[in-house]
Amino acid sequence: MQQQSVVSRPKSSEASLSRMPVAFESSLVVQSSATVSEPKSAVTPGASRGKASGEASDAPAAAASGVNPPLSPAALAIPRSGIRDVFDRVEQVPDAISLTVGEPSATAAPHIVEAACEAARAGHTRYTNVLGIPEYRRAVAEYSARVKGISYDPECEIQAVDGATIGLYLALAAVVAPGDEVIIPSPYFTSYDAEVMLVGGRPVTVALRPENGMRINAADIEAAITPRTRAVIINSPGNPTGAVTSAAEMARIAEVCTRRGIWAIADEVYHPFVFADDDMRDTDDVRNAAGKSAVAPSIAAVPGMKERTIVVESLSKTYAMTGWRIGYLLAPENVIEQTGKIAELMHSSVNSLSQYAGVAALTGPQDHVAAMREEYRAKRQIVLDGLSDCPVLRLVRPQGAFYAFVDVRLTGLDSDEFSRRLLDEERVAVVPGEAFGGAGRGFVRLSYAGDADDLREGVARLRAFAERVWNPITGRHSASYHPVAVMA
Repeated sequence: MQQQSVVSRPKSSEASLSRMPVAFESSLVVQSSATVSEPKSAVTPGASRGKASGEASDAPAAAASGVNPPLSPAALAIPRSGIRDVFDRVEQVPDAISLTVGEPSATAAPHIVEAACEAARAGHTRYTNVLGIPEYRRAVAEYSARVKGISYDPECEIQAVDGATIGLYLALAAVVAPGDEVIIPSPYFTSYDAEVMLVGGRPVTVALRPENGMRINAADIEAAITPRTRAVIINSPGNPTGAVTSAAEMARIAEVCTRRGIWAIADEVYHPFVFADDDMRDTDDVRNAAGKSAVAPSIAAVPGMKERTIVVESLSKTYAMTGWRIGYLLAPENVIEQTGKIAELMHSSVNSLSQYAGVAALTGPQDHVAAMREEYRAKRQIVLDGLSDCPVLRLVRPQGAFYAFVDVRLTGLDSDEFSRRLLDEERVAVVPGEAFGGAGRGFVRLSYAGDADDLREGVARLRAFAERVWNPITGRHSASYHPVAVMA
């Protein structure tokens, strides 16, 4: 049953709310079409617990005592990534099996690496156009047309960016005014709400439902729209859920965006990693323009939506280039004009060698992308088999990306306690669902992008732990779990 929208103020910023700039005074988290969820903590490790930062009377005292001057209330109000909290804990357990990192186990293909080396030897190490080198933008345009069936002008509708995170920030900064609302389906990637707050907007979360496979729903989005709504963030395949929203549903979302006059900001960084199972609805929707390899539908491909969509893309996942920090934006010319202007002030230009490597990635052989997809399909099966018929864990069957979102509520533990105890008792690290917003409570995310043997062992330990917590009298274990081997 849906509940009325409720505004929830981040507890950690209440004390300083009256002193915040107008843009951040309005940066409250709204929960729509779901039960109320607490915003992620905005307390920064090491932050002062004394007077709220920004009080004028603190400055002389700070100067006299040698303490740093006050920090920005706006910065203090931004929540810290829950994934980073898990990484910090894992560092204290060196023998842990970590199923936390959303990063391919592979590295960039040799022809991509060689393109960067050749560019360096040729002296292509200077500043570039803030929108990117022409070769890179043309490669992006050709790839987008070939794979997604969407056409963009490389001269004025494409911009190179330092990965999707900065791309999302630029997109939000270009279209969101102070106090505007941005709808975020929840659970969501950890930076979404914080980036909305950074530009002065108000995150409005809409709960994704397990019974709907955690797919985005047009009716739920429309129910959350108010006169202050400026945009909706669309992430498919989704992180942390692995859900893929069908082309039919994308068309319905597009109709809502068009009729209500709002932007769609589409995070499509996992677009090539889709698994068209026999039981997946709308399987015909997950084919590229040529009808070949699986690809997630893009809302920008819906007729009439290109003019009101900003596509945020990255080469990090598709080409195993996470450390290269290279991606791109696809958007109308008037948007790129603004994002380019903002980017000029932030970084002058994107890493030149990464752009030349990106050209090789987008235009060269795609065999390694297909190989990674099949590798993820096989690793996903390890998770499905390992949790099959488990009496205490429920799995939202992932259809894309390389994540599994596991329901742990029957254990009686909240997801944070579950993940902490799993690490302490079984040396397995997963990310608690709260890191991805209030709708993630009661779930944990595991990544199956890493080593297959570690994944198999980690899933076995996770299941055994959950069954032991669920029934401590019998200490039920899965048949494949061997405590002696674990201790050895």
